[in-house]
Amino acid sequence: MVSSCSTDTAPRQTTITVPWRDYEPALQSKIDAMAAAKDCQGLLIQFNEIGGTNLAVRNQFGHGNEEILQYIDGKERAAGCFGVVTTTS
Repeated sequence: MVSSCSTDTAPRQTTITVPWRDYEPALQSKIDAMAAAKDCQGLLIQFNEIGGTNLAVRNQFGHGNEEILQYIDGKERAAGCFGVVTTTS
């Protein structure tokens, strides 16, 4: 009997359109710089702070923070912030 497990740990390449105009002007650069420096703690803090403003952003701009949170998640994955996940059977 042969069994296999997926070893696909590469980040998924998807196009995420973030409405950057609705956030502070330097936010994308700040996130990108943290990702380039592999500052996982900084990215996590940014993710949590932005996640906590979802209702306020939705009320002000008519959309939530889903896109920017996906953007940060992608940067965290690219920076190796989650490590390798293994499972055993």
